[in-house]
Amino acid sequence: MVIGDVMLDEYLWGHVQRISPEAPVPIFNLSHEEHTLGGAGNVVKNLRSLGATVIALGAVGADPIGKSIVGELDRLGVDREGVIEDGSRGSTRKTRLMSIEHGQQVFRLDKETAVPVSPATENALLRTLVDKVGDANAILCSDYMKGVLTPPVLQTAIESARKRHTPVVVGPKHPDPARYRGATYLIPNLRELEQLSGVRVDGPESIDEAAQLVIGEAEIGSLLVTRGSAGMSLFERAPGGIRRIDIPTVARTVYDVTGAGDTVAGVFTLAIAAGASGELAARLGTLAAGLVVGKRGTTSVTPSELMQCVHQQFAADPAFSYSK
Repeated sequence: MVIGDVMLDEYLWGHVQRISPEAPVPIFNLSHEEHTLGGAGNVVKNLRSLGATVIALGAVGADPIGKSIVGELDRLGVDREGVIEDGSRGSTRKTRLMSIEHGQQVFRLDKETAVPVSPATENALLRTLVDKVGDANAILCSDYMKGVLTPPVLQTAIESARKRHTPVVVGPKHPDPARYRGATYLIPNLRELEQLSGVRVDGPESIDEAAQLVIGEAEIGSLLVTRGSAGMSLFERAPGGIRRIDIPTVARTVYDVTGAGDTVAGVFTLAIAAGASGELAARLGTLAAGLVVGKRGTTSVTPSELMQCVHQQFAADPAFSYSK
């Protein structure tokens, strides 16, 4: 089950070859358009690409963007009964202007609503959540602070899952760790870890301090900190304290980091749902992230790509065991 802020990623590809005579800005000559799911929708797309059955909960506006989001979810074969149309808000769209000549982004335009969903929409989300939580092997809350993951939705998800011994993974954006109290795993990046802990993270010792504060304050089981090119650090409760496991990144050519965090969250959660340890799930997430940053746009990995990467990693490092 994926609960969170679904959005549309729009890529406008064109030529940038001259400067406007009206102002000192480049002229973008549109060639073609691409649309795909972003935010929590990108997590859903990654999970479906790996063969998972997905129940999606979120909110869209009664607008063309919302219809496009719903259409993409239908194309993926997702249970989207919990994606509520809310006429009081607009759907979120991120439009990127991409230069064909340079293969990179030259401008981004966001259209979004970042206020909590209406009470009626929140109630509809809660009803669907309670009704379908028993069908989930894991719950992934993808928080982009666009209003879907209200405190009641978050706590209902966590408490309902706890009763069933179902793991809950949260990608946090809000700086208050109390919002995520009781989750099984949090997956923040370094900036989010600083916000959650109030500790300036500028070295290994400060990461330890920040992680321990968040684990204690949020009463969570484990923390997976994504550190960009430095890899990831997994912090787990262990007898006598908190155990830290550093997982190096897999060196690859980086074309686009867009959506890499969504890929990590999706692969990690799917591995946990399948019975993997936190360490193994994190290692698989690292491998998947290495694959997607070598592609452009919000993309996903396939089972064959990931398995090939696992075999290559095992050949290079026999200590990397995927048979646990």
